[in-house]
Amino acid sequence: MSYTVLARRYRSTMFGQVVGQEPIAQTLRNAIAQDKVAHAFLFTGTRGVGKTSMARIFARALNAPDTVEDCPEPPNHDEFPDEGVQQRMAEAIMRGEDLNVIEIDGASNNSVDQARQLIANAGLSPTDNGRYKVYIIDEVHMLSGAAFNALLKTMEEPPPHVKFILCTTESHKVPQTIQSRCQRFDFRNIPARVIMEQLRHVLEGEGAQAEDAVLHRLAQLGNGSMRDALSLLDRLISTGEQPMTMNVLNRMLGLPPQEGVAALIGALADGNVADALKQTAALLEHGVAMDQIIESLIDRLHQLMRIVTCGRDSELVELSGEALDAAEAQAQRFDAQGLVHMIALCESLERMLKSSANPRALLDAGVARLALSEKLADITALLVAPAGGVKKNALARQGDNAAQAAGRPAATRSPATSTPSPAIERTTADSPPPQAAVAPPRPSPSAPGSSRASTPVVQEFDADQLWQTVQQLAAKRASLVWVKQLTLLGVEDSFVKVATLPGQNDLARFITDQRCKQLAKLLESVTGRPMRVNVVHDAAEQQKPTALKPAAHEPAPPLEPAAAAGPPTHINDQQTQHQPSRSVESRRVMALPLVSAVMDVFDASLVGARQAKDNTEP
Repeated sequence: MSYTVLARRYRSTMFGQVVGQEPIAQTLRNAIAQDKVAHAFLFTGTRGVGKTSMARIFARALNAPDTVEDCPEPPNHDEFPDEGVQQRMAEAIMRGEDLNVIEIDGASNNSVDQARQLIANAGLSPTDNGRYKVYIIDEVHMLSGAAFNALLKTMEEPPPHVKFILCTTESHKVPQTIQSRCQRFDFRNIPARVIMEQLRHVLEGEGAQAEDAVLHRLAQLGNGSMRDALSLLDRLISTGEQPMTMNVLNRMLGLPPQEGVAALIGALADGNVADALKQTAALLEHGVAMDQIIESLIDRLHQLMRIVTCGRDSELVELSGEALDAAEAQAQRFDAQGLVHMIALCESLERMLKSSANPRALLDAGVARLALSEKLADITALLVAPAGGVKKNALARQGDNAAQAAGRPAATRSPATSTPSPAIERTTADSPPPQAAVAPPRPSPSAPGSSRASTPVVQEFDADQLWQTVQQLAAKRASLVWVKQLTLLGVEDSFVKVATLPGQNDLARFITDQRCKQLAKLLESVTGRPMRVNVVHDAAEQQKPTALKPAAHEPAPPLEPAAAAGPPTHINDQQTQHQPSRSVESRRVMALPLVSAVMDVFDASLVGARQAKDNTEP
């Protein structure tokens, strides 16, 4: 006798046995009980969720309702044959041999001629005391366009004894003209806990035993499909090992051992690159594929993220027993932000491995980056200084080092001082320049050993270094790429003055108050304190940079003479009487987005620029 796989042997025979689809089953039962059964149905959902099984049970309930235990009695029950005839019909339907329930594979019967043959057969009355002729078309989206068109009229007005049940995994490929003629039922993915319960029921019927961790892993690998999970369980039972453990499952599926994954996660938490690479090499020597290593890392990090954010008792945490205790202990070494960052790195690494000519080197580099994620974190996060002053940004730390070398205390932030929101100022030639923020007076030198804790020192920054850092950060953000086209005039304490170059009228209109707020926020993340931004759009205002101090210890660099020249020159102004200098013209061209992009791509520099003569006759 041939062996029948578990997915077929434990196939549902009643509405209530279709796991995870109770709302759909109840709706179909109610339709039968009220004798309000539509002429066409569309069952859509991923593979292995019960579409075809539900279609067979529904067809069986239409022709032999007494054989379906949880099917209500229809109002016209007296018109059905006796129970013996119904039983024979039901058995034939479940075997796929009944003449009144015709199952058609849409992939292999997709021509217009076969659709016309179906229409011709649909006109024939049911045989063998059957009440309805039911056509179950699986993978209906595979039908050709001509076949769909041939079915349109029959689908809209079929004979009274004909019912259509269309099943598909890709409903978007079914024409709307067909969908509008059907009652649509979307079969949902089956939750992992429901799959686990069904797998446990199957194991009891087979007399086999497995650890709960094994059932949980099988349910996860099923990805919402009961049939896929049963197929994996069938393979696991075929190994003949009892009870079935995680080691057996990992060996059968080529998955990395859980101990190896946990050790690799521990090395990443320690930031130990050497140990992380060693653990990765051990997994590869164990026969684990590279993509399986990354997928296992993502799964483990996902579990840790749920524990960190929701707690071990949350319903989202699908671990239990010793596995949960071990995961909780490991989760205490991470924070949610770091775990999200590591998951994103793993996902990116998994994509790159598929197209890499040297995947092993890429894998090692990715593992090293995960181990160094704290040190290689985004520079913006490293530069942010919280209100309490627990962490300091990079520029403030440089100032602290200089202060300590000079024998004075590092800059501190008073916890009692409230943090005002950054102010944004925009000036033109018609408006007077704003007053720069006044820096608090510096404490006078005192004898060694005197207390200075009550008088905080305001840290001053090098203007060029500050602006260079800001432009580097802005270049990495799509919303701040325009900052690269601005010119720094000066910095004093919390006041920053920038300007657009002559001829950048489009940029001047582009810089709104909201975009100035974004720039002020970026400056605050770099300096660790609220900053004020003043954007100047008139060359006359650029003659007044002396009111600002670019740095606490360096004199302000002299402005180019052309920058202080008369009114801005517009590129399309044919009546401009003052031609810009070569330097200003070059800087204006460099500020154009297209030129800037070309220079970035080719790592080039601009030697010179001149405006082409217009030879067109007016």
